[in-house]
Amino acid sequence: MTEEHIHNFFLIFDHPPSSTELSGIVLRGYQRAVADAITRAVMEKRGLSFVVIFPRQSGKNVLQAQIEAHLLTIYSQTDAEMVKVSPTWKPQSLNAMRRLERVFKKNKSLRNLWSRRSGYIYQVGSAMLYFFSGSPTSSIVGATASLLLECDEAQDIQISKYDKEIAPMAASTNATRVFWGTAWTSKTLLARELRAARLQEQADGIQRTWVLTADQVGEEVPAYKKFVEEQIARLGRNNPLVKTQYFSEEIDAEGGMFPLQRQALMRGAHSRQVEPIAGRMYAFCIDVAGQDEGAIADLEELSNPKRDSTVLTIFELEVNTDPLIMKPIYKVLYRFSWVGVKHS
Repeated sequence: MTEEHIHNFFLIFDHPPSSTELSGIVLRGYQRAVADAITRAVMEKRGLSFVVIFPRQSGKNVLQAQIEAHLLTIYSQTDAEMVKVSPTWKPQSLNAMRRLERVFKKNKSLRNLWSRRSGYIYQVGSAMLYFFSGSPTSSIVGATASLLLECDEAQDIQISKYDKEIAPMAASTNATRVFWGTAWTSKTLLARELRAARLQEQADGIQRTWVLTADQVGEEVPAYKKFVEEQIARLGRNNPLVKTQYFSEEIDAEGGMFPLQRQALMRGAHSRQVEPIAGRMYAFCIDVAGQDEGAIADLEELSNPKRDSTVLTIFELEVNTDPLIMKPIYKVLYRFSWVGVKHS
């Protein structure tokens, strides 16, 4: 790869769409910085590990597809191989493939150059990109990522799965690795790799991490800023989903979605009730689990005795007249649970 070739490639990220962008999509400033760093590291074969944490719906997946299409095109005359792993095949891997196809189809010069093989391999010339599921039950041992290894939504990929089956894909080539995702707890693969990348940044000064917040995205996208402000007004700034999905803040792994303060607000002073009272409103809410068709009385003989339960919770709905709340109160009156029982 010559210096001129590298320079011409990076013009794609710096010039307006009329002259050099790839697919009719203009990358935002915060996207271009990430694209620049990742693609340059790949071309210079530096073997770096990057962590990119973006808020929900801020363009992370669009950016991924742009980078993948560029690299496939640039390395089309080589036997380069890239691997992208998502937590699930359906819908996450399928969605990622559709986004890549959208980039190809929007670019006139690329429309007839790419092909799809075996349902999960995308090829431009001799360069290939493999899409895999990183679910605990998938079998993906043996693939090689000579150019780039990506873990999308890395917070949902098991650490043991990554260490045993995914990481070795880049071992023989020391390929560039990118962990994409949204913040969750400090116990995830994404969080582990973020800590490691920050230590490396401190050691050599090379930026490897991008952790964006809704405020930074909102500076470039006013509509996004307005949407997030509405979510904060509705749910509160300290809501776990607001903190993680929009402000890239980890929540305590032990506290999770229901820390002690929230649990205290969920406890009522009412008694258990087994029969309805005339004139009151009730809701029957069922959380359906997996079932064992051959279920028997002794749960120890189930194929998976620790499986989830089907749970039915009966609520009484009480209208709250407090002018500051004006929302119903849900009182749990009774709860039933079944393990290993047919839904019927």
